[in-house]
Parts: sequence; C-alpha cells; structure tokens
Amino acid sequence: MQRIDVSKLNFLKIEPRGKAVFEKFWVDDNGIKKLVKVSENNDQDIMEYLTCLILKKLNISCVDVELGIDGLSGKNCCLITSFLTDEADVSYDVYECEVIRDKDEDKELDLCFKQVFSKYANLYGFGDNEKLKKDYIRILLGKCLTDNLDAKLENIGLIFNEKTKQYRLPPSYDNGLSFNSFKSVGTPYCCVGNQYFEIPKIIDYILTNYFDYVEDILNNLNILNNELNSILENLEIPLDKKQYIVNYMKNVERYIRKDIKCK
Repeated sequence: MQRIDVSKLNFLKIEPRGKAVFEKFWVDDNGIKKLVKVSENNDQDIMEYLTCLILKKLNISCVDVELGIDGLSGKNCCLITSFLTDEADVSYDVYECEVIRDKDEDKELDLCFKQVFSKYANLYGFGDNEKLKKDYIRILLGKCLTDNLDAKLENIGLIFNEKTKQYRLPPSYDNGLSFNSFKSVGTPYCCVGNQYFEIPKIIDYILTNYFDYVEDILNNLNILNNELNSILENLEIPLDKKQYIVNYMKNVERYIRKDIKCK
C-alpha cells in the first residue's frame, strides 16, 4: 500500500512523544492539520489505520488515519487528522478517577461506569448528557471489539468549545494498541474510567444496560467480519497476526450473539 511521504509536507511543530512512539509532530497537508506518529520498531501505525477502517465499518465515530513514511529517516508512520475542528475547541481534562475496590467485581464495574457519567454530568454548560453517555459507550465498545486495552479517559478525551460553551467527545483516537493481546495468554482487558476489567465483562455490562446505544454496531459486526479478510489483504501485517485478528473478531461476534440470546 502506498504511503504518504510526510517529509514533503509543511512542518508545524513537535508534539511530546508517547510510549512506543519514536516521534510525534504536526504537519499541514493542503490546509488540513495532521498529527504524524512515527513508529518505533512496531506496527502501531498499521493498527491505527486498521482500527480506523474497522470502526468506520461499524459506524463508530473515528479519526481519519492515513499511512505514511518519513522520507528523511525511512521510518514508517501514520497521519491522524486533527479532531479540533473549530478555533474555539480546546481539550478538556476530566481524567482523574478514584480507585474503586469492591469484593463484587460486577458492582465495581458498575461504579466505574457511574463515576465516568457523574463526571460528565457535572460539567458546567453541557447540554446533552445522554449523548455524551452514548458516545462514550460506543467508543468503549469499539475499543473492546478491537482488543484495545488503552481506553483510559485521557485516550477517549473530551472537547470544550469556548464559543458555544458546550462539551463533546472527540471521535475514537489513539488506537495504536489495538489487537494488543496477539501472542499473549489469557482474557484481554480494557479500561472503564481508569480501571481495567476483562473485555467480556465490559461487553456484558454494555449489552445489559445500553443495548439501544449499540444495536446498530452489533448488526454491522457480521457484515464487517465477512469483509475483514479483504481489508487485511493489502496491509503489512504478518500472516499469524492477520489470522489472530480474524479469529478475535469472529469470537467476539459469537460471544455477543450468545450473550444476547441468554438475556
């Protein structure tokens, strides 16, 4: 697959690098601001790109991602279109959460969800708390469906518009750790708030309490799985990881279908 040479785009500024990212910087691509994330001997650029394709097929809001290469260093990267679409948009921080401990893990999970929603509900000026909850649930389910444990609140984000005085969730972003359980043993995990739970438990909770929010996603899951091999065909992913991705997505769909029938 052809990659964009980011060294030929207009450089804007350096961004502090994250874990497993060699370098991050902003560029201007024909008037569109994009974040370049240069991979550090890993496939996070491809996972960002693949997750974008998958989430959009599922009708989950996601940032636009393109594959690139730094022509100067020869390193692979991806380009992520900025989700700040208005000059009055700013990132807003409600990422701190209390650690919740309970002997009953189901209760602990429920309290973590309620803590997140309480934070959103208490934001001054927020006009539609139900939409914020729905967007969070959909993005979180997308993280679970793509085996991405990195769903802490800081990686889901919140945007405040200083002009309208309203808050909203950005599209799903920071998905370089999708399918991170490849070659690992045990049940995959994901975050609710800032605490980790097994992905099947999170899916159960969402289906039990917020089925109406995600019904269309579940309907699209079968369609996606029928197309997944063709999506993966031209991507630079080892064959064993491609097979893992296909198996993971099919197993998640089977689990969800079985779960729905049991309710």
